[in-house]
Parts: sequence; C-alpha cells; structure tokens
Amino acid sequence: MRMKKSTFKSILLIGTHANLFHKELANNSKVTIHTLKFKRKDPFSVDEPNQFIYNDTIIDFNGKYTLSELSFALSIIVEHHPGFEDCLVIGEPTELLYQAFGFAKNNQNPHLIRQEVQFQSLKSHDAFLFLYPSGMVAHNIRKEISSFVYLLKKYNRSTFLIRDKQESSSQILQNMLKKAALSFDLNILEVNGIEKLISNQTEFTS
Repeated sequence: MRMKKSTFKSILLIGTHANLFHKELANNSKVTIHTLKFKRKDPFSVDEPNQFIYNDTIIDFNGKYTLSELSFALSIIVEHHPGFEDCLVIGEPTELLYQAFGFAKNNQNPHLIRQEVQFQSLKSHDAFLFLYPSGMVAHNIRKEISSFVYLLKKYNRSTFLIRDKQESSSQILQNMLKKAALSFDLNILEVNGIEKLISNQTEFTS
C-alpha cells in the first residue's frame, strides 16, 4: 500500500512562545506564515473583551479562558477561514491556546476525548510541531499534555518536537524551512533537532 503524503500549505504560529520566531521566519521563508494569539481583556475596562488575533484580524471572545470554551470558539473561527487548512501548527504544547486549537481542528469536545472519533476531518491534513517548554522536565510535560497527545494520536496527526540542544529553536526552524522548500512531504522531512513523536501512519485505537 502506497504511503499517504502528509503535507502542509502554510505555517501557523500559535501562542506566546511560537510568535517569538515570527519576524525571523517571515523574513527568511517563502512559506506563508500565519499567527494566532490571545489577548486578555484589560481588567480595568468594562467594555473591552478578550480577543483572538489572527494575523492582523481581531476577533472578540467573551468566554472563559478554559480548554472547552476556547476550543468551541476556535472551531467556529476555523470553519470560516480557509487559511487554517493543511497547516504545520507550531507552538508550545503546554499553552492552552495551542491545545484548544488542536481540539477545534479535529472537531473534538475535550470532555469526550476518550469516546470514539466523532467527526473525522477529511479536508485538512495538519501536522503539529511542539516547541519544548523551557524550565520544565519531561515528566511534568507528559502529565500536563497527556490529553492533547491522546487527541493527536486518535486522529493520526503527524507530530514533531524540537528539543533545544546544540542548536537554537530558531536555527532548527530555519533548517526545517530549507528542507520544506524542497519537499513538503513530512514523512521524509528529516531535520537535525526535530524528533518525530507521532506518525500519521500509526495505527491507533481508542
């Protein structure tokens, strides 16, 4: 059986950590780069709501900063923006916004994660690239993101991890973009410093 390609059309930087690399990547990449951030409302302002910021577009959010409410709101936003299809989604897996986007893209209610697949998306083939959180040990990370990793396995989303060792995350991302310019097939995308955690070819049962 021929292996299905896992490709991406654009890069989506989600959250505080990922957006630190936006300027540098945008200046050195031919790949389209989008950004998604969350701005908390001013506690001293009565009328100002929380906001999602997608590139330069501001989207008001009146819900609570919880996984379920964020993912529900993002699922509506994702449905109306074609730029969210076939993304390499980069972010820190401990950031709630990043996790919520993963649940939104897979039409998965966080409270029903252990149930069978609800709505399998056939339109978008996303991959996720984790930035290693600074100051955390691996054991703590695994515990904090266990449901999120379960989600990505459940929907067979290719998932990668950057570990900061000899090279900085910025340099590793630059190397990745150079390889991606030659081949967008993530199944053969081998870059020093990037570790594959989940393959979209992995058989998975809940």
